[in-house]
Formats: sequence, C-alpha cells, structure tokens
Amino acid sequence: QTLLEEKLKKEKDQAPKAKEVAKENTSKNVEESLAESEDELSPEIMDFIKLLYNTMVDNEIREQYVNQMINDIVQNFNKEMNMEYILSHIYQKIVLKFGQNDLISPSENGPKIIYFIGPTGVGKTTTLAKIASSLFFTSHKKIAMFTIDTYRIAASDQLNSYANIMEVPMEVIYRPEDMQELYKKYSSYDYILVDTAGHSSKNEEMSENTNAFLHCLDELAKKEVYLVLSATTKYKDLVNISDYYSKMADYKLIFTKLDETCSYGNLLNIRLHTNAPMSYVTCGQNVPDDFDEFDVQDIVRKLLIFEKTNENS
Repeated sequence: QTLLEEKLKKEKDQAPKAKEVAKENTSKNVEESLAESEDELSPEIMDFIKLLYNTMVDNEIREQYVNQMINDIVQNFNKEMNMEYILSHIYQKIVLKFGQNDLISPSENGPKIIYFIGPTGVGKTTTLAKIASSLFFTSHKKIAMFTIDTYRIAASDQLNSYANIMEVPMEVIYRPEDMQELYKKYSSYDYILVDTAGHSSKNEEMSENTNAFLHCLDELAKKEVYLVLSATTKYKDLVNISDYYSKMADYKLIFTKLDETCSYGNLLNIRLHTNAPMSYVTCGQNVPDDFDEFDVQDIVRKLLIFEKTNENS
C-alpha cells in the first residue's frame, strides 16, 4: 500500500470539512473534468485523483503542469484504471518530463571548458570544487581551475584552497584575452573549470563582462555551461534568473541546497520552463561529498508524497 493510499484512508476518516478544503484546493479545470466524468469515476477514484492533485501542488509543481497530467488521466479514464495504475501513470509522466541527464563529457581535441554561472549565494564555487574533485579523484582527469570572479572578497582564495588540496593549477583571470593565452598553456589538460561572478541582471557592466568571458574561447575550444540554482529560491526569481542567463548561452541545470527544502516542485518547473537538461544536484557544503548526478526517480517519489503529513501520521 502506498503512502498516498494511506493518506487517502486517513482523509476519509477525518471530518467532512477536510473534503471541502480539498475541493477548494483543486483547480477549476480539474474540477470540471471530474464533474464531466462523474458517471465513469467511482467516489474512491475521484478522491484519489483530488489527493494526487493536491499532493503535487503542495510540493510546488506549477498548477498548469499538474492540470495537464491530471486531465490526461481523467479524459482517458477507463474502468481498468485503478489507483495503482493512476499513480504509476503520473510517476512515468513526470519522469519523462525531466528527461535524461546531460553530464560533463570530454572534448575530442584539447581541454573542454566548463563554465559555472548563476546568481550570488547559490554555491557556484563549492559546486565547481565538488565536480573538480570527482573528475580528478574518481575519473583521474587532468584538470585546471580558473576564476573570473575578481569582485567578491576572498573568492579566489576559496578556489585556491580547493586547488591546493587537489594539487591542481588555479588561475585568476582579469580579461578575456588572458584566458585565451592561458588556454594554450593548459592545452594538454582534459578540463578547465571556470568560476564566474554572480551579479544582478541590472548590472550591465558585469553582464557584458560575463558574456565576453563565456564566448572568448568559442573559436578555440568546446565548452559546456552550467547554470547553478538554489532549490530554495522562489519560482518567480528562478524564472527571472534562468531567462536572464539564457540570453548569454545555452546551459544545463545544477540545483544546490536540496537539503534545505522539503518541496522539489521547482526542479520540474524550471526544467520545463527552460527546456534545459538536468545534470547534477548538491545537498550540503562538504567537498567532495554532498554531490551527485540528478536522481530523477528519487525526486519524483518525493514529489508524489506529501511529507509534512507523513511526519504527523
């Protein structure tokens, strides 16, 4: 028996007011679909679909995406669809929406340039260090680390500390032209990981500077760009950030601070908003730990469980 089914049973045993609250929380579109299919749906299936809807919304998946998935179930319902089938169908839908991870891959000629972009405070430098550690210690790759973050106090010191631990070179870059020269210096390396400065989208000077660095090696090297976002950032801000950086380059998504939130809906929301592939996630400050490839199965399971209720059950 799933936790969703246990919660469904619990809700049935509660006061009738709970059903009224569930109805209020269900969007009009879904309510209309359920009303139109009332003759085909049993009360148990109706309650289960409402519960599933509310669970996904409570976990902060955007209502437009939840409506699409629920309405697909309701409109194509037949008597062979039990609760287990419905849950499995929604599970697979979300897995497909996330798609396959797109991870760091080697360059055929010369070092691959790996840029880490994103706003301040999301953990770009720490994330870079975790990925560098994985490439160096686990994959045994030859790596160098660059930073163009000459604005934040002690930013280069932090990266230099990680470089010293791994005994790999670290360079502070002030101009795009300097980066072109240093690329030749490290032409025998596998990867060059580049830390960038976070900044406001209203800061035109820093925007132009970041954009210049992102494209200064386009004619010399293959690159990958990773937009680092915090899972704790609210949806509207994530949209603004992702739209802003999309003007600079195509990117893949890294989400940090998964250990600081209990709602993972924004991972799906931003994946669908940007159409950028998922790559890695982090869940703490420890280097090289607290880092892994994005685990779609784990996140989808969490999206389909209302954990606050489970803690009280």
